[in-house]
Amino acid sequence: MKKYSSNLTFGVMLILIGGGLLLRRMGFFDFGWNEIYPIALLILGAMSMMSVAKGDKNASFWGSFLLICGLFTFLKNYGVFQFLWEVDLWTIVLLAFGISFLVLYAFKPQDWGVLIPGAILTFFGLVAILDDLDVSWLTIEAIQDLWPLILIIIGVGIILSSFSKKPKRSE
Repeated sequence: MKKYSSNLTFGVMLILIGGGLLLRRMGFFDFGWNEIYPIALLILGAMSMMSVAKGDKNASFWGSFLLICGLFTFLKNYGVFQFLWEVDLWTIVLLAFGISFLVLYAFKPQDWGVLIPGAILTFFGLVAILDDLDVSWLTIEAIQDLWPLILIIIGVGIILSSFSKKPKRSE
């Protein structure tokens, strides 16, 4: 039943996109690929998050990734925030991957190993966005000088987490 439902949704989405493009070709609408793909990303992300609600916690990663990328490209392509034209897409993808790992941890807290790449990618994504926007207090050059601090923080986190684990009883 699950495969049938996702195939049906994907088929309807393709029909709607194809119909919209056909109506554009016929002169009824004036929009193109730049207006369509953000909406498609948002729809795919929403579909993935609906499967999370049905119990598939692993879909939270790709659902949140598609929602973040779709929201960014929607806001950028539709001109909602003009400053977004300064931000490169790869920096948003980096940030989206990091946040997606953190969302996956939120849905599966027993999988704490996703926190490390989530924190690192989110941090570097935010730094890259700030660099794109010419925010000077934290730049790529400053990160190049201070990146060993990240290793120290990760090491301290691993040591602290090893102390918090309860020893197993041998029976």
